[in-house]
Amino acid sequence: MIISWWALVCLALLVFWGLGAYNRLVRLRAAIGQNLAVIDSHLTRYEELVELAVTAAASAPFGWQSSIAPELGAAHWTRLQTAARKTAIAMAHWQDLLFSHTAARALRESKLELSQAWQSINHPDVYYITVAPELQSRWTELDVLIQPDVDRYNQAVTLYNAAVSQFPALLLARLFSFHPASPL
Repeated sequence: MIISWWALVCLALLVFWGLGAYNRLVRLRAAIGQNLAVIDSHLTRYEELVELAVTAAASAPFGWQSSIAPELGAAHWTRLQTAARKTAIAMAHWQDLLFSHTAARALRESKLELSQAWQSINHPDVYYITVAPELQSRWTELDVLIQPDVDRYNQAVTLYNAAVSQFPALLLARLFSFHPASPL
């Protein structure tokens, strides 16, 4: 009789521990999703800025012309638009495959390409058309605003990955398909 009580107490402790560990994993995964939503809103604002800059450039008196060669102007603006679209696609892909290392790497690379494309059109000695100072300051502001959110996302990923890899929670993580996430 005493052994059965001990067995019930141990079983109850195991069940409560399992529920607590599972809830912790779910809470940490939800924190990653919340940080992802904030980063998504910033990346959407980058895309909006690109569209505003392209619209302003297309309606400028000299069009896409460059002082060096007219085709260079259009090529750099096209690169910017393409980079913005690739970033939006990479973000959508990353949201679908949140814990995919490949999707996270694609998003990092596309964001880097977007920043490089933006910098390439902001050279004042090369283009007749410059990006409006207001848009340049909004871009810089966005660069400053997104960094703490990326840091918070990476911290959430670090906490989640630590929880997923710790024994005995590792057993629950494998049982319920909690996979490690990739930082940005």
